[in-house]
Amino acid sequence: MAKAMVHWNGHMVCAIDTETTGLDPNWHEIIQLCILPLDSDFTPRRDIVPFSIMLKPDHPERADTKAMEVNRLTFAKIGLEGHDRENAKDLLLHWISKLGLPFTEWGNRKKIIPLGQNYAFDLGFIKAWLGIEFYEQNFHYHYKDTMIAANYLNDRAAMHGEVVPYSKIKLSWLASKLNIEHSRTHDALADCLITAEVYKKICMAGLLG
Repeated sequence: MAKAMVHWNGHMVCAIDTETTGLDPNWHEIIQLCILPLDSDFTPRRDIVPFSIMLKPDHPERADTKAMEVNRLTFAKIGLEGHDRENAKDLLLHWISKLGLPFTEWGNRKKIIPLGQNYAFDLGFIKAWLGIEFYEQNFHYHYKDTMIAANYLNDRAAMHGEVVPYSKIKLSWLASKLNIEHSRTHDALADCLITAEVYKKICMAGLLG
């Protein structure tokens, strides 16, 4: 566990990203998900394999054409490599059980603290898939977000009469601004790696600012 981050209180920070069939979690579905465990310096942990999976949609007919163009996934590929959505829940629960998260004195296991780029978007889809009870048992309600962090630094700079550091706050722009390789955006694992590195550099910028 990341001992340097005492305020994590035994929970584990993981970068999380989804690719979906559209923008509405009440209509569209997750088709790709990655959960990437991070160490105390926000680098990927080498001792834990990330949870990276494709999910077969129950309603492929609802897919938005533009969303599928963005994520570059095809239903042929998803059909071959994707998992049944209920089976994928079991795989996720098994993966979480292998993380070695400590238990509280009341016997409750510590949770995953999500780190995302605009995680509120992913959150709606993840809860729609897993259900609220499953989600709340395994994921912390506090989450970290590169977009929120960048907006804070922009506000901080403006309040001090300085030029805002991030004129745009989408992931590819933040990565470009911070000199992070980002040629494979809109792939869940690649976006998790980029998100973690962006957040790390934003934290460092905040300390140095």
